[in-house]
Amino acid sequence: MGVAINVSGAPVAPGRPNNAIELARALGDSTKLPTKQLTDTPALIAQEQDMLLKCESAIENLRFAFWAAGKALQVVRDARLYRAQFETFEEYTQTRWDITPQYAGKLIRTWRVAEALFQARPGGGLETIVSTKLGYGHAWALVPLVEEHGVQAAVYLYLALVKIKGAGVTAALVQGAVETLPKEAAGHKGKTEEAVAAYLAPLEGTAHSTPGLDPAKAVRALSKAAKTFDPHTVQAALEHDPKRARTAVKSLIEALSSVSGVKVTFLESDTEAAALEGEAENAREAEAAHTDEDAAVGGEGEAVAASAA
Repeated sequence: MGVAINVSGAPVAPGRPNNAIELARALGDSTKLPTKQLTDTPALIAQEQDMLLKCESAIENLRFAFWAAGKALQVVRDARLYRAQFETFEEYTQTRWDITPQYAGKLIRTWRVAEALFQARPGGGLETIVSTKLGYGHAWALVPLVEEHGVQAAVYLYLALVKIKGAGVTAALVQGAVETLPKEAAGHKGKTEEAVAAYLAPLEGTAHSTPGLDPAKAVRALSKAAKTFDPHTVQAALEHDPKRARTAVKSLIEALSSVSGVKVTFLESDTEAAALEGEAENAREAEAAHTDEDAAVGGEGEAVAASAA
């Protein structure tokens, strides 16, 4: 097993595992894992500090794994390192790692922007926020911008988001910023920052105006929103514009979860996207079929009337 890369460049802390198997084993016997708080003190005792270090090392390893995996998969694919045992790269990923070609492709498309962001030196504390927030979901949301305008355009956009939102950056915000970025601003640092600020302004304005809002009006607004955004309305939006509708729904869910204390995790996958697209397509086909059926019935009626005449 290889030694895990420490992306921050800092030396590995004492007692910190250095590969995936050790990360799991270091957490202890599955029958002896703690199920409750060990002490009543606010500060962690030495045993708890060691336990937290091992737990966060395992979580961190998962968060950065997509970067290393995507880069490695591209090397194996482009250099045809699979050829001694497999005929195709797709066979290699499926048989050797049980990874679908589609997922392997997504990992390969994502790693470059992740590496560029981790190598960036924006200063002002932004580098720390990037290292703690950037994960697969954020990087994947930047891929369309990378593939159309290059890695640097995505770096400018993400750093602009972090500069304004700090640790509050979410995958939905990244996706929304990418979709609203004017083409003429892509790849230009100043213009990108202005565009991101304009995109976030309405959201920031809503957040800042909350303390001065009349509570009664706030309740009425929420009640109205609950009636407006019923399942039929959301479904209609998904049928009309699935991509923008999904982004809007995610932003709404994140806003509600942030004030309710409920943590929400979005599963980004080709299957999910295909399912939503499929639902919209099925609805359109059903509507078309219903229209054809009405036309056919109408035609039969006219034929009967003509026969009777």
